[in-house]
Amino acid sequence: MLEINNITKKYRKRGSIFTALDGVTFRVDKGDFVVVVGPSGSGKSTLLHTIGGLIHPDSGQILYEGRDIYSPDRVASEKYRRTNVGFVFQQFHLMPYLTVNENIKMVCSEISHQQRIGHYLEKCALYPLRNKYPSELSVGEKQRTAFIRAIVSNPEILLADEPTGNLDPQNSSIIMSMIEDFHLSGGTILLVSHDPESAKYPRRFLTLDSGKLT
Repeated sequence: MLEINNITKKYRKRGSIFTALDGVTFRVDKGDFVVVVGPSGSGKSTLLHTIGGLIHPDSGQILYEGRDIYSPDRVASEKYRRTNVGFVFQQFHLMPYLTVNENIKMVCSEISHQQRIGHYLEKCALYPLRNKYPSELSVGEKQRTAFIRAIVSNPEILLADEPTGNLDPQNSSIIMSMIEDFHLSGGTILLVSHDPESAKYPRRFLTLDSGKLT
């Protein structure tokens, strides 16, 4: 499904070169649940962002169903990001001027996607808050909104970057339960997390240290 082949990514910081990813290679099959662990600065978030099509690697390839997601075919690359991948960020990235319902609806490209919004709002105890703005929500409510936005279009792959990093234990458990439900429904998951709760769920762990898989 996903092949990450010898990915390298370097950043220039204050005149020096920082290697975030150093020859990372692995494969993710359909239905996998992979948790990426490692110390701060080891390249975990950079890895997730390159797989999500958000950060172009300096070298190497990321193949989805055999196709390079960074190919010159912009239409295919955009389709991959828009329809095959859902992304949950630690910082939510909700539009402050849009309601809960509008924040979710903005990613819906089909009527069938829009019809699922009510179902997910009910499931996540957000239906009464559907017309509220992000400033009126708790941290947990914001993350649940962001999670619905990530999965409402029924992506093949969910990329979750520290999705419980800002949450209390109760809300962390809710989010991890929702992620597990996505997995049980056939979804493929790559999760970056320091949360011990996440250790209950994955089939595989990958450990990054100084940009290398160990």
